[in-house]
Amino acid sequence: MTIISPEEYTLLMTSSVDERNLHAASIGKKYNLTSIQILAMLPINRQTTQQSLNMTLPSTSNYRFEYDPSQDASQRRQEVSQAINCPGCGAALGIPAIRPIKVTCPQCQLESTFME
Repeated sequence: MTIISPEEYTLLMTSSVDERNLHAASIGKKYNLTSIQILAMLPINRQTTQQSLNMTLPSTSNYRFEYDPSQDASQRRQEVSQAINCPGCGAALGIPAIRPIKVTCPQCQLESTFME
């Protein structure tokens, strides 16, 4: 079993939960361990650690995922009937059933033409 230094132990024990996770990841790299393995060495409340690792994500209804608010873009979004993955970065793209179609990925800016 790996033993961390007293300074690292003190740092972890005095940190907030978020900081503790960051420090554990950094210390884990030094000892070739995961942050979970480092945190398991500490006599801290297991429930607190588990809560920090299983955070729930907020509702996506509060966010706008549309990058182009124009009327033309709104019309294009209504025509989306298929989904593909960008060949460059793997981002999900919605496209109409028109072929051939030239698509520019908004994430990596790769321009691709799809025939089928």
